[in-house]
This record gives sequence, C-alpha cells and structure tokens, in this order.
Amino acid sequence: MEIKELESDILKAIKESTLDVFSTMIMMDVKAEESRIVHEKTISTDIISSLHYFGEKYMGKIALFSSGSVACRLAEAMIGTKVNQVNEEVKDCMGEIINMVAGGVKTRLESRMGFLSLLTPWVISGKNITVASPKDDDESNLSIDSHANFSWIMTKFTLSSGHFTVGMQPNQVPQK
Repeated sequence: MEIKELESDILKAIKESTLDVFSTMIMMDVKAEESRIVHEKTISTDIISSLHYFGEKYMGKIALFSSGSVACRLAEAMIGTKVNQVNEEVKDCMGEIINMVAGGVKTRLESRMGFLSLLTPWVISGKNITVASPKDDDESNLSIDSHANFSWIMTKFTLSSGHFTVGMQPNQVPQK
C-alpha cells in the first residue's frame, strides 16, 4: 500500500491519540486544528520530541514540535509545579508525551500498516531548530541533516497557552 493511501488514517490516528493522551493522562484541553503535508525543510521549532518506528513494510518517525514556552506549560501540567525554562524535567516530560502519543498512533495504525516497533524517544531543544540542513551556512542554526527529502503528515493542536504540532513521517521499507 502506498503512503498516499494511508494519509487519512495517519491523520485520524494522530488526532485521536493526541486528544486521548491530553484528556486522560495530562488533563489538558487541546483542540485539533488543521492538518497538512509539510516538507521537513520547512520545519523550525524550539523542541523536537521524537521516536522512530519500524516494521516489515513501513518505518519512520513520530514527533511533537513545540516552542519552549509551550513545552514548559505541558511539563507543568504533568509534574504540577511551575517551570520557567526548558530543563531536563521538561525534556523528560516531552519524551513521555511523544511516547504515549506514538503508542496510541501505533495501536490505531497496525491494522493497516502491520506490526510496528517503537524505539526510545529522544528530545532536542534550542532556538529555531530545523529538521533538515539550513539552505545557507548560518552556523547559529542547529539542524539534523538527514541528506534526504521527506515529508511529514502533521496536525496542529492548540491549547490555552499556544500550540504544538504532532507529525508522522512514514516511509516504505526498501524491498530487496
């Protein structure tokens, strides 16, 4: 099955899983906004919490992208104390959030995509982090250079203190 045929299922899984995690585990009211396909070279954010998944047919990443201030608000909701800056506790919370969301996405998509294994989440933070290399030689930008061109299936979520985006980058496993 081609990735294009899975897009609506992926968007539905992202929305349902994210809303479920935030309403039952984090006790925050979030609203799903627009969904779109985004080329990774256009993504710029302060926090990326992500994990890789793989199966026999598909592999890729699931990630949550947010500003530092929104990450602090999410961490506050989880740990119950005021957080003023991105620190290790905030990063731990963001890793746990993407782990829970990815688990829900996995459960919702395995009937269409086959068994998927989830790897350990990782979180990076900075200012204006890009997923792919910047076009110029600006050394002030941190980037994760994938040397490939990939697109993300993404949904924006809003909460009272801002917004964040959850996305999935599905790829077919190369066949021998």
